[in-house]
This record gives sequence, C-alpha cells and structure tokens, in this order.
Amino acid sequence: MRSLQSKLISGLLFSLLIAFAAMWLLVSLSLEYVAKEYVASRLSHDADSLLTAVQFSEDGSLYLANERVNVVYNQPFSGHYFSIRTGEQALRSRSLWDQDLPTLNTTTGQQLRTLHQGPQHQTLLLLELGYNKQGKPLTISIAEDLTPVRANIDRFRLALAAIAATLLILLVIFQTLILRFSLRPLAKIRAELQSLEQGQRESLSTDVPSELRPLIDEINHLLELVGKRLRRSRDALGDLAHALKKPLTVIQQTVDQDDLPEQTRQTLNRQSQQIYRLTDRILTRARLAGPSHGGSLFSFTNDLPALIQTLSMMHSAKSLEFKQEIDADIRCTMDREDMLELLGNLLDNACKWARRTISIQVSINDELHICIEDDGPGAELDKIEALARRGVRLDESIEGHGFGLAIVSDMVADYQGRMTFRQSDTLGGFRVDVYLPVG
Repeated sequence: MRSLQSKLISGLLFSLLIAFAAMWLLVSLSLEYVAKEYVASRLSHDADSLLTAVQFSEDGSLYLANERVNVVYNQPFSGHYFSIRTGEQALRSRSLWDQDLPTLNTTTGQQLRTLHQGPQHQTLLLLELGYNKQGKPLTISIAEDLTPVRANIDRFRLALAAIAATLLILLVIFQTLILRFSLRPLAKIRAELQSLEQGQRESLSTDVPSELRPLIDEINHLLELVGKRLRRSRDALGDLAHALKKPLTVIQQTVDQDDLPEQTRQTLNRQSQQIYRLTDRILTRARLAGPSHGGSLFSFTNDLPALIQTLSMMHSAKSLEFKQEIDADIRCTMDREDMLELLGNLLDNACKWARRTISIQVSINDELHICIEDDGPGAELDKIEALARRGVRLDESIEGHGFGLAIVSDMVADYQGRMTFRQSDTLGGFRVDVYLPVG
C-alpha cells in the first residue's frame, strides 16, 4: 500500500495541475477576448474617421479625402483594410490592392463583426457599420489582421505556461517539505513501535499532536492491560502449581507406605507422576505470553549466559562444557520468559544426557534457527521418527527426551515455528533444531 505522504502529494499535484490548467485556459481566452475587443474598438474609431473623410460631389459621386485617411491603409497588404459602399458605388483602400472585403449586409445604425480570411491568408477581424450621410445609406467595412496580435498572445501563453510550471514545481516541493515536517510525529511513532517490538520500551510517548493522542492513549491502555493480564495469569498459575504440589506430595507419601500392595503402589505412583507431568505441561503452556510485543524480549547476549550458568550449577557433577556459536546482532522477537522456558527445557534435557559437551548454535536468516546438540547416547532412529511425526504426543514414552520436548513443542507451535529431531553428526548424541519466524 502506498504511503500517506505519497497519496497526499499525488492528490495535491493532481489538484494543482487542474487548477493551473484551468487558470491558463481562462487567462488565454480572456486575453484573446480583450485583444479582439481592443482591435474592434480601434476599428470603430477608424470607421468614424473614414466617415468624416467620405464626401459626395455635386453629381452624387462618392469620393474620399485622402488627407484624412491613415497612411497604413495605403500600404499594400499592410493588414489594415477598408471598403466603403453606397448604392452601386464603392471605394477600397489601396492596401487591398485588387481584392475586396465581403459585405455583411448591415443596415443603417447596425454593426456586425466577424472573422474573415484576407489577403495572403491573413486572419482578419472584420467590422461592418451602417451609416446615413447626406440622406444616403453608407456602409463602411473595415478590417485588421489579427496575426501579430495572436503571435503575441501565443508568446504570452508560452511564458504563462513556463511560469505556471515553475510555480507548480515550487509549490509541490514546498508542500512536500511541509508534509514531511507535519508527518514527523508519525515517523516518531513508527520508531517507537519498532522499539516496542524489540522490547526496548513498554509504552508509546504521548507527546504527539492532538489528532493522534486518542490513538496513542488507547494503544498504551491496551499494552498495559495485556501486561497486567499476563502477569496475573502467570501469578495465578504459579499459585495453582504451588497448591497442587501439596496434595501430590501427600499422594506420594502415601504411595511410599509399606502396607500398600506392590501393584497398588506402582499404579498410584504412575498415576501421580502422570498427573504431575500433565499439570506441569498445561501450566507451562498457559504461562506462554505468545507472539506479542507487549513485554520484554529475550536477549541472547544478556540472558543466555545466565541460563547456562544456572544449568552448570545444577549439573555441576558432570563438569559440562557449553560451546556457543551465536551470530552477532541476533534479534529475538520471542517473549523473554517464553524463550527462557524453551531454552531451559532443551538445555536441561541435553545436560541430563550429555557426557561432556553441549553445543548451542544460533543463526538468523529468513527465520531464527536454534540448534542444540549433546554427546550423549542419543535416541534410537525409530523413536526420533516418532518424535518428528505429526500428531504423535510427546511424553515420557521416550526416556529422557519426552516431557521437556513436549513443552518445547507446544511453545514452538504457539509461535508458529517448527522443530526437528535427529542424531547429531558432530557430537553423536541427540540434536534438536528449532525454527522460529523473525517477524
């Protein structure tokens, strides 16, 4: 989807193009109209001058006092022409040479105007006026070439278009700068959301424009609500787990009594152990934060060393060696408590069966890859295939690799990842590969 800034700039550019095109067209048409009106007004004045220069002789012949006629009408094809008619008599300007102007058949007191193709393909504005002089009807047709006027108008149109284009570009640049400045709060919110996603902050800053304040307040409220619910859920489940330990302990003590039949003791022992495992598994799954970004995220740099140190102390009798190959700048989008639970189960399982060495490899490309290997006895091939087979419940049926892997499997599925099991090629023991999405 296109960005908000590009949409606003595109809309502004489209609106300005329409506005400037309409302005250019309006100015051009108005200028041409004004020019024609000016030429027509000048022709009307020249027609009045010609009317005073027209004379009738004693025998009724029509003649013209040339000293009252503008010299431009005596130059051949000068672009200024006139024709005077009364009855069968007619006078023409010398500028017409051997051509003539059309008649529009005006009556006395009438004035008509039209465009006409004149000599040498000139575009003429023709004005014809009807008069009555000395009791005789008189028609004066006068015309002027519009070619020079139109050439000037065309030059003005080009200049106006260039100025409009320059102003359009400057306005778009100026408006782009204004938009970028105005949208800075959105860029700030975007950066804060990335920090929130990476677990570097727990809420968004409220120092935003008033239009965005309700949205930010609502997001912060939801983040606070999710955090509180997650903490309450984990606290409640912790209390429940603690409360279940007491009756399970009583059951275990009862099982250990000597007066119970052996078969009954074994049955109760198996059932109590199964209750413990199922309860722990369900509680662990319920405690998962899931793929959300409202809490603190796991850091391989800060959290993994502490986890390894704890496991080393728990299995100090083995003097285990942890080999780590972790890419630089690994960013984990998994909740810190969830990842500690996941790695804790995998590493604890490896610590139980490793002889000396445990390998931890973490890399990231399209997805986060965690590989944990040990140099223990591993697992049989058919049992590894059973672990990897879809739909098989991961439980204590495979000694040493059941319950912890079941918890991890639930967590990986919750984060829409995948997990595979096989024999380690390098250490010879058990190998677990976990793949988690990075987005």
